[in-house]
Amino acid sequence: MTAASRLLAARTVVAGGRAGPGWVELAGDRIAHVGTGPPPRTPDVDLGDAVLVPGFVDVHVHGGAGAAFPDGDVDAAATAIRFHRAHGTTTMLASLVSAGAGELLKAVDALAELVTDGELAGVHLEGPWLATARCGAHDPDQLREPDPGELDRLLRAGDGAVRMVTLAPELPGGVDAVRRIVDAGVVAALGHTDATYALTREAIAAGARMGTHLFNAMAPVHHREPGPAVALLEDPRAPSSW
Repeated sequence: MTAASRLLAARTVVAGGRAGPGWVELAGDRIAHVGTGPPPRTPDVDLGDAVLVPGFVDVHVHGGAGAAFPDGDVDAAATAIRFHRAHGTTTMLASLVSAGAGELLKAVDALAELVTDGELAGVHLEGPWLATARCGAHDPDQLREPDPGELDRLLRAGDGAVRMVTLAPELPGGVDAVRRIVDAGVVAALGHTDATYALTREAIAAGARMGTHLFNAMAPVHHREPGPAVALLEDPRAPSSW
């Protein structure tokens, strides 16, 4: 692209929803202006019938193109990042899976290089503080109760590279772990959980703001026990549940 480039498309997605023809003006690597209808000046690139959308943000992805973030391999992580960028994802968190404390620390420290370089927005710890009954693809032998010392070490690892943690709040110390995560400036998400409706509400009150793969790997809705999914969906403090 040139220093100032204008893109035109027959369909656009802008604030408020889908629109008809629209345009985007770039100034270097920044979006300078966005508008609908004909552009004020002749476009440099006419995308025809394409749909012009904002870059996708992915907070839960474990890799791509045959490469996995949990391996803690910087070159493999870069391969996964390039793959997702080629398909429209401009911002992502590298999601890890439940593993030993040393393995997780090593992976976070390695991926921190890509966070510092702006290639990743951060690291997402999905586990190891998850419910065994809802472990899904996680190795049940790696699951454990939250330990404040281990949690603090991981939150400090890579100069604060961890930006989100998914955990089951019903584990002993689970709600306290939510508070510790939030106090560190990190997003606390609830997932792989058998938590009740009431306990999920308590975790939200403690600062949890997301539900990880909502309904999947968590207690289902029951007529006598609404469960975590209903608690997350109805609470405006948890707008990012998905």
